[in-house]
Formats: sequence, structure tokens, C-alpha cells
Amino acid sequence: MILNASLDTSFWNIAAQIGVVPYLFAFFRVHYCQAVEAEIITTNPDETPLVYPQAMLFQIMREDGRLHQAEPEQPLTQFGIGEANAIALAREREWVLLINDYRPLQLAQSLGVHCFSVPDFCVFLYAEQKITYRAVNGYLQRLTPTTSPKLIRLAKQVTDQIAHDRGEK
Repeated sequence: MILNASLDTSFWNIAAQIGVVPYLFAFFRVHYCQAVEAEIITTNPDETPLVYPQAMLFQIMREDGRLHQAEPEQPLTQFGIGEANAIALAREREWVLLINDYRPLQLAQSLGVHCFSVPDFCVFLYAEQKITYRAVNGYLQRLTPTTSPKLIRLAKQVTDQIAHDRGEK
């Protein structure tokens, strides 16, 4: 079953950095707000030809129809504009929120929004047997410079429990 999801910049940039973006579309119909797109596409083509890898990936997937634009009716006022819009969209439409910043994620959860951080998504891929135990641990290790230690610690605990239950550890 494919679920609708609201995308935050933090999720996209980090998921693109570690290479798990292609897996998203097997599980989610990914929607983005204009504010999130503006944060991902940070360079102006009138000023520089520079395009960051996460921006190029976003452009390609938007053009081929894997990303869908949607706007919230009432953006929140907390945090940045991208986070505020992504959280509001997920809340208004009862969608999953793809977000990797810890404090906005906590706010969204307190509002009743079901959230996936990048570590959560990596664990989900392992639980769904799309990646190996070694791969999930590699992804979690690569997330340490950019992601809350709390999110990584929890993901590692869940990963280890799944591995133990499967007899892989």
C-alpha cells in the first residue's frame, strides 16, 4: 500500500546524501510544498550554473512525476517556512510526514502527525527486508554528523531487536 507523505527539506537532503531516496517511491506518494522546493533548490539559475546533487535529484524526480506539489491551507508559524508548511500539510491531510530535524519532528508528533525520520526510514527498509543488517548499520553510521543522536540511538535499538528476532545477531 502506497501512503501519501508530506516532504520536509531536512528529510530530502539527508536521504539524498546517504542514497535512500529511490526507495521512498515504493512506499510513499511524495508531496512537497513550494517552500520546501525553494529550500532544496537553493541556487538561482540566473546567478550561477551550480546545482547541488540533492537539488538535481529533486528536479529529475519532479519532472518524471514521482514528486507532487501540494500546499497547506494554514501553515504553522513555528520553525522555518519549509518545516511549517510540510508539517501543516501532513496534519491537514492526515499524511505521513517525512522529516529529519528533531525539534520539528517532536512538534509534529505532539500534533498527532505520524513521522518518519531518515533513520526511521532506514530501519523500515530493513524491517521490510529491502536492505541488509549491514546496510542499515552503514546508513545509520553515515547519519551521525547530520542527525540527532536520539533518533539514531532509537533506530539502532529497533534494528538490533529486529536482527535478534530474526536470528541475524
